[in-house]
Amino acid sequence: MRETKEHGASAEVMERLHAMTRGRKIVLAVFVIWAAQAIPKWTAAILADGEASATIMSYFIKPLG
Repeated sequence: MRETKEHGASAEVMERLHAMTRGRKIVLAVFVIWAAQAIPKWTAAILADGEASATIMSYFIKPLG
């Protein structure tokens, strides 16, 4: 059976994942979970209108003054 390009790429990713140490897998999992939660929040903050954007961003970035 002939491998497709997509199958070869996913096999390579799986091989690299299996080669990672347990600690690196944990760090990767934490990063993926963080990104899944953070990206929608930052997208809403950036794409919101001016006043709503400022309110949302104030939760993430505290002014120094």
